[in-house]
Amino acid sequence: MIKVTAKYLIFDLPPDFSDAVLDLSEGATVSDMLDASLELFKTRNATMDEKELRSAIVVRGGKWVEPDDRVSDGDVFSILRPMDGG
Repeated sequence: MIKVTAKYLIFDLPPDFSDAVLDLSEGATVSDMLDASLELFKTRNATMDEKELRSAIVVRGGKWVEPDDRVSDGDVFSILRPMDGG
């Protein structure tokens, strides 16, 4: 098992949801990390739209990552909600 930190930025979540430590399997991808995030939201009874999370910008080490990129133990991800234009 590996542990990664996810920081949910610009989402309408309770204050205690700003960061989460997620347990993932070796070889997990960014998409797996988002799946784990959705499961965490369910266990904490927090509302999160799956499409919104899947279309979020995910950043690791100052660089955008793709859903199929592998994650490593200790990675810290910033997940930014897509912004509405107008």
